[in-house]
Amino acid sequence: MDIVGDTGHADSIDFMKLVPAEMISYGYIFSKDKQCIRTFASYDTKDESFSDRNVYPVGCIKLLQKINI
Repeated sequence: MDIVGDTGHADSIDFMKLVPAEMISYGYIFSKDKQCIRTFASYDTKDESFSDRNVYPVGCIKLLQKINI
């Protein structure tokens, strides 16, 4: 589950419709330890440069699956 936020005004009915999101992310694992997993989805083949980076608390991960591409 991931945090969902909204900065606009809402009544109680719309507020109750706001629920956490179940997100799916694909990426390469850069590092993994007991507390977090760091991923990236894009990288430069000539320089050590990474893009589309994320850091996830381990407790937020439901499934970690290796896929062949």
